[in-house]
Amino acid sequence: MTGKEKNFDNLYQKHWSELYAFAYNIIRDRAIAEDIIQEIFIDYWDRMDLVSIELPRAYLFQAVRNQCAKALKKRTFNEVQIENIAALIPELDEVEFDEIKNRLLSEIEQTASSVLLAKCLTVFKLRFYEQLSYQEIALELNISQSTVENQINKALKLLRGNTRYITNTHFSFLLSLV
Repeated sequence: MTGKEKNFDNLYQKHWSELYAFAYNIIRDRAIAEDIIQEIFIDYWDRMDLVSIELPRAYLFQAVRNQCAKALKKRTFNEVQIENIAALIPELDEVEFDEIKNRLLSEIEQTASSVLLAKCLTVFKLRFYEQLSYQEIALELNISQSTVENQINKALKLLRGNTRYITNTHFSFLLSLV
């Protein structure tokens, strides 16, 4: 494997899932989101020898944002709607993105602690901070999977209603990064 291939493979492995989550939360179509990510990485591969990209992660997120806007435009969205979506996803460098993400995640955690009952908060933390599956949570807490699902849905509904500045798109995307 050449240096270029190794660098590309590392970048692909490191960022594919978060780019996919980002695209899916905008597009809400798995196939289109996968196609966008695939096209972005093909384009990146083609450009690797031509240009030096200082912040590849920021470049990839910007490219996904742009491709999602194009895909939405093809779905007969008007220009105002595209601009609204673009405003939800500002151009950020990696440091700014991480800072905003951490601030919003902190707000989610504080809100969760204040609005969720103890059992619901425990299930929420196990799911989104410990990355446990519904089945694993059910086994750990000795409750049914449907109870876990109900608690997660209840937590998300309460948090969406009580967390300032967060749209459903931002909220889902942020939780996918925890």
